[in-house]
Amino acid sequence: MKLGTSARQTRTDTSHRVPGKVTTAAVLGTVLEWYDFAIYGAMAAVIGRLFFPTDDPTVSLLVALASYAVGFVCRPLGAIFLGRLGDRAGRRSMLALTMVIVGVSSLLIGLLPTYASVGLLAPALLVALRMIQGLAVGAEWTGGATYLLEHARTGRRGLFSGIVQASTVTGFLFGTGIATVIVRVIPEQTVDAWGWRVPFLVGGVVAAIGLFVRLKLDESPAYREFGEGVRSNQQSTNDVPAADDEWRTPTRRNWLLVLGIVFGVTLYGYTATSFPAFLAGVDALPLADALTTNVVALLIEVPLIIAAGALSDRVGRKKLMMGAMALFALGTYPVFALVASGTIAGALLGQVVFVVLFATVSGPMAAMFIELFPTRVRSTAFSSSYNIGVAVFGGTAPFVNTFLATSTGVDVAPAFYLTFGALISLAFLSRVRDRHDQELR
Repeated sequence: MKLGTSARQTRTDTSHRVPGKVTTAAVLGTVLEWYDFAIYGAMAAVIGRLFFPTDDPTVSLLVALASYAVGFVCRPLGAIFLGRLGDRAGRRSMLALTMVIVGVSSLLIGLLPTYASVGLLAPALLVALRMIQGLAVGAEWTGGATYLLEHARTGRRGLFSGIVQASTVTGFLFGTGIATVIVRVIPEQTVDAWGWRVPFLVGGVVAAIGLFVRLKLDESPAYREFGEGVRSNQQSTNDVPAADDEWRTPTRRNWLLVLGIVFGVTLYGYTATSFPAFLAGVDALPLADALTTNVVALLIEVPLIIAAGALSDRVGRKKLMMGAMALFALGTYPVFALVASGTIAGALLGQVVFVVLFATVSGPMAAMFIELFPTRVRSTAFSSSYNIGVAVFGGTAPFVNTFLATSTGVDVAPAFYLTFGALISLAFLSRVRDRHDQELR
């Protein structure tokens, strides 16, 4: 079954404006998702002391970052299960469920007892909640992006891709900003006593607001059209996610392409947002200064991501993303040398250059990936391919970067790993067929 020309034409004619509540609902969950990961990363040193205490602070930091990565282990499972739910029951139902899981998990982390109170039970509970949260996160960003971009007309999907991707940085910025204020305003002993809990509790409040907004949503136009087409052909709802013969081979190929592209992109994305832990743990820059430089860089990145997404509607996704990854392949080492210089000015300048390049590659990314898959399997295929890549490469990036720098004694050692990732992404990007000027199918 294919979407007819008339159905696609109707969407083009009636979707000039995406409702504000649709954009808000799509980005709120993403903001919360990455807010939570940001506060965990920003507070990694504190969490290490409280939940994984050792005689060596570096070891505690590494273990805390490893527990950060544990949340990513469950992402592929959540992506497959919840992504399939999005294809079967609709995007709206899946988005409401992910919001509940992410929010409740954040709230419970903020209420956990520490190692000093209950011993090994504390880190066990923390890791368990991180894993539960990872299940929901596996479909949150991809689900929100799918829902939002299925509302947008051709020629505007890049703009909304930039908006939904900018919401990830906004979440990181929100989380890092709150962590920065807490670290600067509250004495270290008070942060260890209760201050670290505040950001996680705030996450629970944001989730409640997001759930309220999402429950008022309608289904996306593309999914509604697909459902109408299925019913008109008298197909069983159990056959909804099954791909047509003409789409099977392209879908499998594109699934692998997304996985390969995500390798380098996610390394750079999670490196950018974990710089505070790296700077404080490896370069011995005061945590407050490390957080401040990261906040400034993220503030610069947000509008650039939206601009890059909008530009991709004119020049195509592939050109922008390949150009940025090529510059990363050439410039990661000198940029990392600036970041690891041990000075506030160097750390700030290096991070700014880093996020300018990353904004260029990440702005068009959601639109490119969504355009590679047909409506009937888009949620499952996009969520699973993207999240397997993120789980394997992105979630481990902060740990690998810190391990490489500390084990070799060379602060810029992570640059070689990142450069390799950029080359892999370039190779896979070169095989993508750009569909920025075509209707979703």
